[in-house]
Amino acid sequence: MDYTSRRSPVYGTQGMVATTQPLATEIGLRILQKGGNAADAAVAVAAAMNVTQPTSTGIGGDCFALYFDAKEGKVKGVNGSGRAAKALSLEKLKSLGYDESNPWSPYHALTVTVPGAACGWCDTVEKFGSGKLTLADILEPATQLAERGYPVSDVTAQMWQDGVAQLKSGPYADEMLVNGKPPV
Repeated sequence: MDYTSRRSPVYGTQGMVATTQPLATEIGLRILQKGGNAADAAVAVAAAMNVTQPTSTGIGGDCFALYFDAKEGKVKGVNGSGRAAKALSLEKLKSLGYDESNPWSPYHALTVTVPGAACGWCDTVEKFGSGKLTLADILEPATQLAERGYPVSDVTAQMWQDGVAQLKSGPYADEMLVNGKPPV
């Protein structure tokens, strides 16, 4: 794909949202228009991106947020990174025959972490949200996209196509492919 563009600066007076997915951007703006703040909009956008661009983000992954508290003049954060399994240690890996010269596959079950995104979203709204919207209000637009469907962008369709072989190698390919093919 060819990406040629000239972008002009964008200005706004009522807030701004920028994503790689127009539907997610619109959802973020809608949250701001309902009285939500940047933290509320960021979580709504992350949820929408989870639906519309699953090859880039997801609820089964991690979440990190930096938030500037204007009243205190401080940057605060949320670390929603996934944690490794409690029983996983270097000794355990060595006992299974893995070391620097014999690493496991990046698709091995040992590489899976406990997802931190969902908790990170909740923490972000709880700690930094406006308090004007519930988490249900913030997630509702993404839920509607998931239930009603949406047009898949060219870039997402291509990334999905590129991952078909990997998806088919797993147990849930039928849930992520339509008749064995990615959505177009």
